[in-house]
Amino acid sequence: MARYILTLLLLATTAANASEEPTTATPDEPSPLTSSIGLGYQSLSGNSDSQTLNGNIAVTYTKGRYQTNGDAKFIMAKKDGQEDKRKMSMSLKSKRMIRDGYYFYGNGSYVDDRYGPYYADSLVSTGIGYRLFSYETFQTLVDIGPGFRHQDPNLDEIKSDSIVKQEVVNEVVLQSTVDMQWKPLKTLTLSAKFNVVSGKSNTTLESSFNATNAITDNIALNLGYTQTYYSWVPEGMKNSDTTTTISLIYTL
Repeated sequence: MARYILTLLLLATTAANASEEPTTATPDEPSPLTSSIGLGYQSLSGNSDSQTLNGNIAVTYTKGRYQTNGDAKFIMAKKDGQEDKRKMSMSLKSKRMIRDGYYFYGNGSYVDDRYGPYYADSLVSTGIGYRLFSYETFQTLVDIGPGFRHQDPNLDEIKSDSIVKQEVVNEVVLQSTVDMQWKPLKTLTLSAKFNVVSGKSNTTLESSFNATNAITDNIALNLGYTQTYYSWVPEGMKNSDTTTTISLIYTL
């Protein structure tokens, strides 16, 4: 576990060093690049019950009309001294503001899950979005667009309680996202995100809620709750899974 945490720290330090380059900012303006690293505890319930440690890195680059958000998450758990779970996920989303609150976006995500029902689960999409509300303390973004989903089933791990089609999935999907953020206090940020991916094999709705409270200028405590709903599940299974996380986040 230690070497994976060290890897996350190294990646975050690299991002921080990049933000200090004189070509990206001047002493009179903030750097366009911000990054953070988080380590914490995660509890899963629904079709599976487990507790694990998790780590994540997030990077945001904003320049003029362009903004890019990227993040990487890693989960590892051991049971009776043996590796029981290892999962890595990455996502990248770029937006270009047009005018009157509209923007174009490109989105990509990838999940590598050694012990899950899918070895690989990837998605790319593009479309148009709108900044529905934009105030100093409250903002809402809504976007929608077509995409493509690829999933490789992990036939060695598929069981009767796995939410998975037992064949390779390659399909056109429609993705839509609603992203809200509210800052009621100087030190407190509340956010909610709803992401729908609709395809022939399945439709998923992921709802996530986060509360982040700043402890110092660089350290914050984050409480997160995520629920994923599946339109299709094998007989006898639940249609939703939930994840609860508690993390310390260090902003570089």
